Amino acid sequence: MKPKILLSAKGKEENYRNAVLLGGGEPFLAEPGSCDAGFDGLILCGGGDIEPERYRQTNEKCMNIDPQRDEREFELLNQFVKAKKPVLGICRGLQVINVAFGGNLIQHLPNASCHVQKEGKDQIHETEMIKESFLYPLYGNSMITNSAHHQAIDRLGQGLTAVQWADGVIEGIAHESLPIFAVQWHPERMSGVQRRPDTPDGAPIFCFFTSICKRVGSIG
Repeated sequence: MKPKILLSAKGKEENYRNAVLLGGGEPFLAEPGSCDAGFDGLILCGGGDIEPERYRQTNEKCMNIDPQRDEREFELLNQFVKAKKPVLGICRGLQVINVAFGGNLIQHLPNASCHVQKEGKDQIHETEMIKESFLYPLYGNSMITNSAHHQAIDRLGQGLTAVQWADGVIEGIAHESLPIFAVQWHPERMSGVQRRPDTPDGAPIFCFFTSICKRVGSIG
């Protein structure tokens, strides 16, 4: 049976749906009141910035804030953490995970021009990974990724480990004991119909996550 994967938010959800299907999962879009019951994994999708009050800062450079979305996603994450079910964070999703575990964010990177979209298109850059990371078996110790963000992790949340970087910016994290993984880039825009010739295939991320969901589900 295919693991049921909950997608946290609307907005370009078709990209996430296609990537989950390609990875062998069955995607579902979170509705108001959605919880972990019946779902095997959660993907925290990309989007606008998190309300900086959540990490005890005033707003200096945050944009496209949606407090209602923040509330829904932080609650969803809390439910999946309590249930010890797998979570994959993508871009904003990585930031939600970090803040939820007590970390904070750089509201606007000094080198943001190297990471934001240009003319509506993702940039690309090289990243490096550690051998102990979930990414290393998939891509080795370095890979080119897309990039479309102006914020990044500053202080890591409790229990989280950085596993990937680009120019000193944290691009990937994992929890030390829980099945929680996240990347600052967008693998769903590097796979399937979104596959691009200047980066590796993003599909292995979703295959990996689906396999984790199956494994945890069989134990549970």
